[in-house]
Amino acid sequence: MFCNPMSWAIWMNQKTWQRAAVTICVMVILQISCGQQYSQVELDGHSMEPNFFDGQMFDIEEVPLFELKRGDLVFINSNGYIGVKRLIGLPDDTIAVHDGNVFVNGTLLVEPYEVIQPTYTVEEIKLGVNSYFVLGDNRPDSVDSHLWGPIKGEDIKGKAIP
Repeated sequence: MFCNPMSWAIWMNQKTWQRAAVTICVMVILQISCGQQYSQVELDGHSMEPNFFDGQMFDIEEVPLFELKRGDLVFINSNGYIGVKRLIGLPDDTIAVHDGNVFVNGTLLVEPYEVIQPTYTVEEIKLGVNSYFVLGDNRPDSVDSHLWGPIKGEDIKGKAIP
């Protein structure tokens, strides 16, 4: 079979292609299993103004929940809502909203990004082990946790990156 040098070259070429295919498959599996999947979503509505606007695109990065921090933008699918919100409350926090301010664990939340102050009140809510509280930056014009209450960790589909 390998007496002909051309047969040997064809066999080596097939082996090279097989190795390349296996390498690519392993890379894809590792990328998926490591959670490094990205997708893109379009912001729908005015709930994140004045920082982000209707039609603005966000990349979504799947990250473990323990990597998320207060103030991060998250992409959620919860209570019939699919979109981008600001992560305000983490598991075991106590959240309250009154006099146009948000309080976390009894302390005024200092937000380095611009927000339109809320006109509503939320009585103290103690978040559970797998509970999160999200708000839009345009607090009076946002459908979020102030209406539905806390969301579950599995409702957070990733970190939103403008």
